[in-house]
Parts: sequence; structure tokens; C-alpha cells
Amino acid sequence: MCARRHLGLRPAFGALIAALSLATPALAHRDDYIDETFVYQTLGGHEFELELWAETREAPDHQTHGWYTAAFEFGVTPRWTLDGATQAVSRDPGLDFGRLRFETRYRFAEEGVWPVDLAISAEYEHETHSATGGETEDVLTPRLVLSRDLQPELNTTLNLDFPIRLSGETDATFAYALGVRYPAEGFLRGGVELKQQPSEHTATVFPQLWFALPHELTIKIGTGIGLTDETDRFVGRAVFEVEF
Repeated sequence: MCARRHLGLRPAFGALIAALSLATPALAHRDDYIDETFVYQTLGGHEFELELWAETREAPDHQTHGWYTAAFEFGVTPRWTLDGATQAVSRDPGLDFGRLRFETRYRFAEEGVWPVDLAISAEYEHETHSATGGETEDVLTPRLVLSRDLQPELNTTLNLDFPIRLSGETDATFAYALGVRYPAEGFLRGGVELKQQPSEHTATVFPQLWFALPHELTIKIGTGIGLTDETDRFVGRAVFEVEF
């Protein structure tokens, strides 16, 4: 087994859970993280967001491919959100299908009412590993989303994922994502994600910045760094998001 797989992530995971339960409430944070760590706060009822992503990935075999994503998010009610995304991957001589994703999320209260803010989510993905010539895969992921502010405007988010492979032999696994960012509002915001799926021996750290521009336009940029031999070695990503 690769030495890089044992990263000492369990102590950090436990420490964040403890912090989530002890911190004090602060302001709302409703922008999802750049690597799809979902936040507790949702869009308002009938609000709509459109996102466009462009990224480059260096796979474990050192091949580099461009990925292009169009995504949306819609607030059905002030507590219930739907979102979806479709991705294409660049391969000679053009673009191939990469992934289709749909997700729905419901939060149980306003932010700060409970000791730990709690939401539930369900996500469906149809993905092909076309960059490496692999087959398609269908995955259904029930998820718990927990959120707490450690101090005014410093938000922490924890996703507990339970991916279920629907293609071939059904297989249920576990993954988690930790996100921290500061501040709640303002022109410039910074954050970092840590994501791990132990059964797949994958882990990524993703520092990122948000630029809040006029006319409800947000630009997010970030760099993902693979922490194991089974994870993409590098991801560079830019996201353009506009709210209607």
C-alpha cells in the first residue's frame, strides 16, 4: 500500500466535528465550494443561478485533459434547492461526454437555530472516465450536510457522503468533505476544501478564492492537489456564477 495514503486525516476529521458542536452562530454562507462541497444555506425561493466552469486535470498517469461544465441551481422554496451539471472532457479530435449530475438539498431550519445546522441531500451521477478510456458509472449519494460558524464570519461545513454504485455490482461506500472559508460577505473571500474517499484511496486538498462582483456575478478560482497516487495529481479550476 502506498505510504501517501496514510495522511493523518482522521484527527482533523474528529477535531472539526468537535468544533462544529462548540462554536457560535454567525452569518449565512450559501455559495457551494468550488469542488462541490455542498453548504447548508440554500438559495431563496424561486432564485436561479447559472455556473460555467473550465478546468484542467492532470491524471495519475500524467495525462492532462480539459473539462468544461455548465451547471444551474434553483431554489424551489427558501429551504429546498435543486441543482444539476453536465460536463465534457477534451480529447482528440474534440469533446466527449464526461459527467451528468443532479442533486437536491433540504435544510431543516434557519442558520444558527440549532447547535449544528443540518441539511440532507441526494445526488445522482452518471459519469464516464473517457479521459482514460474507462466505462460509465452510475452513483447515488445520500448525504448529510452539517454547518457551524467557529467565530463571526468563519464558516465550517462538513459533508458526510454514502455513495452507492448502481452500475454492475451494487456497492455502498463512505466519503467526506470538509470546507472552511472566511468571511461571510465581501469582495474577496478565501477557503479550502479537504475531500477523502477512503475505500478508493483518494484525497484532495483544494484552496480557493471567491471574487464577488457587481450584478450578482461571482468568480471562483482554485487549485486541487491530489494527496494519494489514485487521485488526480493537479486540478486548476475557474468558475463563473451569476444569479437571476
